[in-house]
Amino acid sequence: MASRNASYIDARSGTFYTSRTVDRDQFHTVGRDQSNKLSHPLDPFELLAPVDAAYNRNGPIAKCLQGTREQLIATIVRWIDGDRDRPICWLNGPAGSGKSAVSQTVAEFCDAHHRLAASFFFLRGAGDRSRIARLIPTLAYQLSISIPATKPFIQQMLRKDPLIVRQALHYQFQKLVIEPILAVTDANFTTTPMVIFVDALDECDDKDLMVEFVEIAADAYRRNPVFPLRFFFTSRMEKHLRKIEASEARSVIHHLALQDFDAANDIHKFFRYRFATIYEENYLLMQHVPRPWPSHADLDALVQNASGSFLFASTLINFVDNGTGSPHLKLPKVLAAHASLDPLYIQVLSTAPRGQVLRRIIGTILFLRSSLSITSLGHLLQLDTADVLEALLGVQSILMIPENDDEPVRLVHTSLRDFLTSKPRSGDFFIDPARHLDILVDCLKFLAKPPETGTFFAGEASIYACINWCHHFDQWLTIGGNLLDLSHDHSLTSYLRNFVSQSFDYWLDTLLKHGVLQDILRVLRLVLLKLEVSLFFLGLGNGLTTFISVHTELPTRSATDYGKYRRACKGNRFAPPKAGHSIECRL
Repeated sequence: MASRNASYIDARSGTFYTSRTVDRDQFHTVGRDQSNKLSHPLDPFELLAPVDAAYNRNGPIAKCLQGTREQLIATIVRWIDGDRDRPICWLNGPAGSGKSAVSQTVAEFCDAHHRLAASFFFLRGAGDRSRIARLIPTLAYQLSISIPATKPFIQQMLRKDPLIVRQALHYQFQKLVIEPILAVTDANFTTTPMVIFVDALDECDDKDLMVEFVEIAADAYRRNPVFPLRFFFTSRMEKHLRKIEASEARSVIHHLALQDFDAANDIHKFFRYRFATIYEENYLLMQHVPRPWPSHADLDALVQNASGSFLFASTLINFVDNGTGSPHLKLPKVLAAHASLDPLYIQVLSTAPRGQVLRRIIGTILFLRSSLSITSLGHLLQLDTADVLEALLGVQSILMIPENDDEPVRLVHTSLRDFLTSKPRSGDFFIDPARHLDILVDCLKFLAKPPETGTFFAGEASIYACINWCHHFDQWLTIGGNLLDLSHDHSLTSYLRNFVSQSFDYWLDTLLKHGVLQDILRVLRLVLLKLEVSLFFLGLGNGLTTFISVHTELPTRSATDYGKYRRACKGNRFAPPKAGHSIECRL
């Protein structure tokens, strides 16, 4: 049961409800009001300077609604009690899927059963909670409380080496965690193990050090088979964290994927509970609204709209519940055929950090012909993967941010594309379909540099650019792009020239390898038909016409035909045009 102080928010972790205060009689105090616990101003424990990042930290806390995530939680509890060979459990899943809420709920369960050793919940952009420097000192402080017998050993080490909190992670972990625990193992761990929770590893700014920490924790079990503590981690499986899968650490890690546990029934329970609460809290406005509210059909539609994202579901609930107006009048707005989620999109985008980077990324996602991963988006847009991820996390309730950076980013609901491309509906958030021209330029810029090895472009972003730059050219012309407008902007012509002179052969080889040459020629014909008269582009058009006429009749892309074709083409290229002249195929 939630306390009277519980309230519902659009939680970062995407789940359920928050408890702004914790019943101190029910939960042990681990990490809160830490300055009041120091026994003396000169107590060496002051050197630990613990961070308020424990499961019972101040501020909004997301946790699972009672009766939800039961199968997943039961699986985790069985791991705590039974899997001796894999003492680290790592729960991963997409952004907004509720990982932190699960971690919070299981941590509370462990504390209630005297199984919680320590906890640290990382949070991006929250000072020391987003850096690894205070992680081990904070865990050590909490261990001294949850396992009091360790306190003298930790205290002794701090007196011996007051600068230990500035030392290397492996040294801190050995002296402040492993040795104190092993020193009291016989007396304190005769039955069941205790658990250390470290939540949201991906939200730590120190990526390489976080990988090191996980490997240090795993190594502790290989070196000390009797080490009685267990670790529970949660994160998106970002690129730097996937390095661990190839290390020796994997042998002691039990992996759980949140998406393997169906969330539809849990989201249905969440909606039903929250709408019942909204009805009771607004009884004067709702007393004439027939029950059940919403209807069973409407509730099913809302669950489908959520697409498994608790963060999206929470955002939708907040829209119905907050602000002015009766909730039962706002519900139809999120169920309408076209404008169903418009108010929700406006709410999310209004609170997201504004900037051209986010607009550029979302605009690209909207108009891509096939979804790209976060890593490939960064490559295509020439942005760091971390910058792409940081921008997307601001709108994670309306975009599906995958659990790792090599999986595609998708819309939670396809109506987002309709909303953002309709000026009357989206207003200042409108993204012009002319964005196809920008994607065309991004593709040509990306292809201007030949592949470092081999004769083919390789990699998701490269192959996408090879196959799709002409499609984006065609789409831009189809929506009314005016080629004459480019007469004062030579960027596109420049990128086309560079592409033809530097990378044409590699591009052609790649098309042949993937068996899409004829499809691309068809699109290029459409482009030629739509090109408006311009001295430069008339010349370019003639060159492309020559190219098409020469290559249209290629038979098949069998290995034999491909070899014959490449031998026939050896040494032939498209030369960069002079001003006012056409590009000619010298075959």
